[in-house]
Amino acid sequence: MRRQWGRLLQLSAARQLQILIAVLLVLISGLVVGALVTAREQQQTVRNLTLATGPGAQFNKDTLLQMTQAQADWSEAMDGSAPAGRYEAVEPDVAATLHRVATALGRKEIDTSDRQRYAALVERQRSAVTAWFQAARAAESLSDRPAAQRDPARALAFERFIAFRQANSELSALVGHQRDAVRASARKSIGIVLGVVGLGAAGAVLLVLLAGRMVRASMLLPLERLRSVVQRQRAGEVVVRADEHHGSAEIRGLAADYNELVRSRHLLQEEQGRMLEIHRVTLDVARRVRAVEHIDEALEFVCSSLGQGLGVDRVLLYTVEDDGAVEGMAQFHRADLPSLPPLPPSLMGQVAAVNDELRREATVFRLPDLLAPEVRDEPRVAAFHRATGARSLLMVPIGVGEKGLGLLSLMTVDLPRRWRRYEIQGVQQCVSYVAQGVVASRLAHMQEEQVARLTALDRQKTDFMATVSHELRTPLTSISGYLELLEDGDYGQLTGPQLSALGVIERNTVRLRGLIEDLLVLNKIETSGLHSQPENVAVSDIVSAVVEVLGPTAANGKVELVAEPPAADLCVHVDRAQLERALINLGSNAVKFTPAGGRVGLSAERSGDRIAISVTDTGIGIPHDDLTRLGDRFFRASNATAQAIPGTGLGLAIVRTIVEGHGGQMFVASAEGEGTTVRLFLPAAVASAGPEVGDAAANAR
Repeated sequence: MRRQWGRLLQLSAARQLQILIAVLLVLISGLVVGALVTAREQQQTVRNLTLATGPGAQFNKDTLLQMTQAQADWSEAMDGSAPAGRYEAVEPDVAATLHRVATALGRKEIDTSDRQRYAALVERQRSAVTAWFQAARAAESLSDRPAAQRDPARALAFERFIAFRQANSELSALVGHQRDAVRASARKSIGIVLGVVGLGAAGAVLLVLLAGRMVRASMLLPLERLRSVVQRQRAGEVVVRADEHHGSAEIRGLAADYNELVRSRHLLQEEQGRMLEIHRVTLDVARRVRAVEHIDEALEFVCSSLGQGLGVDRVLLYTVEDDGAVEGMAQFHRADLPSLPPLPPSLMGQVAAVNDELRREATVFRLPDLLAPEVRDEPRVAAFHRATGARSLLMVPIGVGEKGLGLLSLMTVDLPRRWRRYEIQGVQQCVSYVAQGVVASRLAHMQEEQVARLTALDRQKTDFMATVSHELRTPLTSISGYLELLEDGDYGQLTGPQLSALGVIERNTVRLRGLIEDLLVLNKIETSGLHSQPENVAVSDIVSAVVEVLGPTAANGKVELVAEPPAADLCVHVDRAQLERALINLGSNAVKFTPAGGRVGLSAERSGDRIAISVTDTGIGIPHDDLTRLGDRFFRASNATAQAIPGTGLGLAIVRTIVEGHGGQMFVASAEGEGTTVRLFLPAAVASAGPEVGDAAANAR
């Protein structure tokens, strides 16, 4: 029994429910059938009582009352106390009542045997009634006869009435007995129905209790145990598992699915942990490769990180040069393993070829087991196994674009290993960083060589410029001296054309001297920087000095030179000579590029905590496309070049260098054909300046 109960509990919940429903349906069906049978019997009993035996008994009593009344009326008529013949009026009623009795007791609700007995008694009673009425009429007809004739007829009527009474009594007794039997049967049927209903209710209660126990044993308890397992899992007990052997089939299936889910989750967590470790290794490799100065140190770190992060026994990394020759080697090995010597020449010579082959096919070379029957007899596999003792192997090419840089090999020695996709992707990511590091190292080396060569060339250029400038200035000084002697007539009087020729020579000498001076200034700035000796200088002094220098040149060019007197308190903290040179350069350009009749203006004003000095002209202007290159060495505006206006293209470069060296800024605004404005913004001198500023301001006033 217990075994059967256990089997029942291990059925599926649907099957258990089907069994319970089937039992419940059988029980309900039995109750319904019993109730229907009992109800049918009750209906038969009720119909018997209400339509047959009940009415039959009542009609039989009515017949007795009617006959008793007829007997009484006949007796009174025989005694002369009542009118004769009154009793005869009852005869049709008695006949009709007897017909009702026969009809009621002849219904199909009564058994056939009982109907036959009732019919015989009813017929006997009808005969007795007929006989009485005949005897009564005969006796009444002899009522006026002598007693000897009258009394026998009267006695016969009494005998016939007694016979009727007997027949009526027998029928009443039989009907009453039958009715009592029917009533008893009805009561018995009700008892049976109540018993059946009680048994059905008890069975239903037992079935419900059984179902509750079954549900508790096959579903609730296993679910509670499963819930406890889930809570323990949540609390950190990773080894606990759900019970797959108790409960319904669905619960056991759910437990099995949960266990499989837990196992899959643990595997996934382990795999995620390994993936995170590989990601960490990849980030460490990326940071280290970018941070170290020597590529050899970075390669050693890559091998060590990959070996420890992936749990392999050996890591071997070879780099190759452009010609395919092996350049360097780095390796990692398990603590109990020795270092590998260089590969045999037969394998070493294939490093570049394997790299090219793998990069060409955009893949890696992986073998879970080098001793597997299908691969162990291949020459390269066998040779590699002999040289390294590897059992499993992963080779990843190192390269950038079409350029091969090396080969990375990861090996296990004792056991085979299946290389997972995320491991290969992590190694490939590390390899890409290695490739970047190798390329960056080689580029850095090339850059260092290029910088060294360019530095040497720049130094040679600077020395050349300084030497040439000094060598040119010496003969130029002699030329200028002899020109001055010629012009003064120390070698005799000169003709007009000769003086004109000397003027041309002098102008070009001055131009050449300016070019040499500019070159010397730039060369000095490049070699030793802008060495300035700043002091607090009144802007009015500098503007006056610049106007004094530019006045003759502007007059010769028939250009109006206008200087707006600056405010007396405008002072700047600059190297006076350098600022004067910058303003002279700007003023010279303004006069040079302004046609005769034009105007050049100098002005100064305060702009916040700075002093703005402006040089404005109405000259040829500068094309918009050339404004961005102003200040570049040797650059000249296109319209100046087109009009063959002489110049070196160094003036604005010197001005910008001087202004920025003093912490200032230079801005140029120009419109071609309208003129140019150059504004210099320089730091203003502090208010508590020394005596020089006070004296300069006083002199300006």
